[in-house]
Amino acid sequence: MRILLFLAVLLGGVYWYAENYGLALGYPPFTPVWYWNYTGESVYRVRVSGVTDAVKVKLRGELQEGRLEVRVNREGERRVVASLTLRGRFDRVLTQRVNAGMYEVHLRVTNARGYAFLDWVSTKFNP
Repeated sequence: MRILLFLAVLLGGVYWYAENYGLALGYPPFTPVWYWNYTGESVYRVRVSGVTDAVKVKLRGELQEGRLEVRVNREGERRVVASLTLRGRFDRVLTQRVNAGMYEVHLRVTNARGYAFLDWVSTKFNP
């Protein structure tokens, strides 16, 4: 009985925290990410070599609230190579031809509630 009471208090605390401060669970690209009133930004690096010539970002999920913004830019530069803003249900692939070098994939989530599968890779450009 004490265990049930402890679990109920623990779940109540997680619910309270998620409602007041936001919560994101998951680690892309290995697991889906669940958002609950979450606002934040993550940056992931991608190396593009001479063999590969494109950055490909796959996005699939559903947000009941909020939005997800994806930007790709060359490391150390402010100029955006490609960008995309998503709301609601989505299943998109952002493919952008680039030159060799290091690139950054910026994922910005604003007041999101829902889930998303996120994956990025450097690949050959295939129009």
